[in-house]
Amino acid sequence: MIDTARLLAETCVRKVEWLDEVGSTNDRALQLSIGPLIETPYLVGADRQWAGRGRGSNQWWGADGSLMFSIVVGMSALNLTPADWPHFSLVTGLAIAETLSKTLPGANVGLKWPNDVWLEGRKVSGILIEQCERQSDRLIVGVGLNVNNSFATAPAELKGIATSMVDAAGGTEFSRTDVLITFLTCWSELTEQLARNKLSLVERWSRLCVLTGHPVTLTNGNQETMGVCAGIDADGALLLRTAFNLERHYAGTVRRLD
Repeated sequence: MIDTARLLAETCVRKVEWLDEVGSTNDRALQLSIGPLIETPYLVGADRQWAGRGRGSNQWWGADGSLMFSIVVGMSALNLTPADWPHFSLVTGLAIAETLSKTLPGANVGLKWPNDVWLEGRKVSGILIEQCERQSDRLIVGVGLNVNNSFATAPAELKGIATSMVDAAGGTEFSRTDVLITFLTCWSELTEQLARNKLSLVERWSRLCVLTGHPVTLTNGNQETMGVCAGIDADGALLLRTAFNLERHYAGTVRRLD
């Protein structure tokens, strides 16, 4: 069980709604975000979800033992302008990476542009940022993090690309409340630094980037671009060094070729 009283007492969130199960925490958060008087940050979480969404047409399947939650954020209340919004996925990924490093000292943690977090070379977390259409100042920060849901008995094709914290710890389980509190603390500190223009986002993110220096393919709609990843720039764009020049990309799905 998630200790919601501790979340309210020890973190930045003002309200918590934790459900036994839900279709999608992002969908529920979007419903709540319409209300003009809700207190933000407002955290929505669930022990199980059956219609979790990833980027594009992808789905995030939430197994028992994972953390699935979404945060309704009032951007102006955080002193963030629309110019800061493209960085929010990167900041959230960095907060998850720092959470993993604090919880699993010595583990191999990495970031894959634009919204995946890796642990020991496999995906452990995904992020989905959405904007509330009827309250344009609000963003939804959706996170799925594999905590105690082991992939030890998963099919080989899934085991080869995904992992969880419990697997990286050799079977030792974690308090999901503690993990969530650690994340919210890191996320709040990084967000505050971003608002004060005190966050070296490119430098800190690039240190953990699992794509830099590797040949990749970026697919955006019907367009496919091949090149060597040169990191990210100050706008959060992915830099690809192609056969012709250095290109900046703001959207797409990236696959490493090595």
